[in-house]
Amino acid sequence: MSKSLSPEAIEALRRLNEVGVGQPAPKFPQSITAQLLACGLVAESSGDEVEITCNGRQYLSGDCD
Repeated sequence: MSKSLSPEAIEALRRLNEVGVGQPAPKFPQSITAQLLACGLVAESSGDEVEITCNGRQYLSGDCD
């Protein structure tokens, strides 16, 4: 069963997936970040930034159960 995310959280995850190595991650509202963190689709990196996890990439590709 796939995790249920708001449309805004899905868009944020897509934007994070497009961030290249060494580029700063876009900023999102705290509620969106909290939703993605709670689902394990992103992880906290430096400061208040987050980065997409393997689970986040799998979610976007549709490979999650």
